[in-house]
Amino acid sequence: MSASKKQTILVVDDTAVNRMVLSDILSDEYEVIEARDGLEALNILHRKEGQIALMLLDVVMPNMDGFEVLALLHRNQWSANVPVIIISAETSSTYIRKGFELGAVDYVNRPFDPEVVLQRVRNTITLFAKQGILRDLVADQVAEREKTNTLMVDILSTIVEFRNGESGLHVTRIRIITELLLEAMQRRFPEYDLTPSKIANISNAAALHDIGKIIIPEEILNKPGRLTPEEFEVIKTHSAVGDAMLKGLHFGKEEELVEYAREICRWHHERWDGEGYPDGLVGDQIPVAAQAVALADVYDALVSERVYKAAYSHEKAISMIKGGECGAFNPDLMQCFVDEADNLNEMIEIRSDSAAKLFDVDQLSSELIERKSPGLSDKTVSLLKRERTKLVLFSEMTEGVLFDYDYESDTVLLSGRDASRYGYPQIMAGGEQKSLAEMSEDPCVMLIREYLEAMKPCDSVLSMNVDYVFPDGVRRSCEIRSTVMWSEDEEECRKLGVLGRILPAGDLQ
Repeated sequence: MSASKKQTILVVDDTAVNRMVLSDILSDEYEVIEARDGLEALNILHRKEGQIALMLLDVVMPNMDGFEVLALLHRNQWSANVPVIIISAETSSTYIRKGFELGAVDYVNRPFDPEVVLQRVRNTITLFAKQGILRDLVADQVAEREKTNTLMVDILSTIVEFRNGESGLHVTRIRIITELLLEAMQRRFPEYDLTPSKIANISNAAALHDIGKIIIPEEILNKPGRLTPEEFEVIKTHSAVGDAMLKGLHFGKEEELVEYAREICRWHHERWDGEGYPDGLVGDQIPVAAQAVALADVYDALVSERVYKAAYSHEKAISMIKGGECGAFNPDLMQCFVDEADNLNEMIEIRSDSAAKLFDVDQLSSELIERKSPGLSDKTVSLLKRERTKLVLFSEMTEGVLFDYDYESDTVLLSGRDASRYGYPQIMAGGEQKSLAEMSEDPCVMLIREYLEAMKPCDSVLSMNVDYVFPDGVRRSCEIRSTVMWSEDEEECRKLGVLGRILPAGDLQ
């Protein structure tokens, strides 16, 4: 083995003979560095950080003994990277146990048996190398899974933004501003107990703050002028609806991320003085997660162009928020916001690197599906594909009543410009005891059921004309167009649901 490729071992012993013996045993396979006491050993570790593969450490030494060295290594977390074998003539169990308690991985007695010393050194270095590889693999998988989870949240939230006529970058800006505010709160106000893990979960959950808007009629959601009081009341329902949607999850609703998302969805329009909605919470009744997202959402709404307004400048937005024109906020949070304001745009730009590409929903979902990264199950892949198909289909449909029937949950989501016009509720779902058919005799539901029963895997699209009695009691001739979603299971092709629309004859195009 060439000298340049030898691993380095640090021998720490105040007796020159012991150092010489160990050097003779190890020098054929390893580069050996010697230290005469604990202080010298620590200096070498500082100078050669990351280069020491193993330390052989005597216990009884002047200036700083071996136990003191082990204690320092343990406090500084060096023992996780530099394994230590104690070398000593002491054989009492108490002595040996103390060494292991302080982080030593092995214990070699003097006088030295060259073969025993060499083999234990080899074994320890090999074990730590394997542990390092495993640790790196786990870290990579955790990081990849976290990235996948974040991208999944972004895909779903961006679908809502797409319908809302806003750029998907709104999602990432909300997350970044929330993260900056919470990091500032963590530094200035430790009493809020904001850990890095909590900040990460809250910031990711922030992307889902407006998912309830999926049920708001498009003509209200994208109205260019001022909303009427009645229309504003409809808009306000999105907070409670978002909370209800997450509460209804079949899996994962106990996860911390989902709990934060529910808080944020429901309460990000609450205000410190109790003038917000939907529950009129006051002060610290509002969870800090919702408080931070509320302020982030207000700022980004001010500096962004909307169908009903032009974008304000950064300076104007800060002035409006400080002046109370956008409602009252937690004074601690406001202090952090004002302190961070000068650097806000720069930090958003830095943390939004490649954001435009990141929030291309179709490209993003394709990359996730093709990558098949750790933690991305077949069910998740299927859901992603289904959401992408729905986004494409529904973006092309503007008139009529749109329906999205989910076979597994036995639920129909009705939307579109004409849904409320013809007397449809937004959601009709089967309860625990009754099926959808038992709860509703709506012809649309019955037709959907008939499609599912009659269609074969090769049949994915159906268009037909029928006489249809709408919930308002009027019979109309209409066209029904639908697409059936199928699973991609090679062993069993299952029906997942139906997407389509009902178009009254008078509205046919």
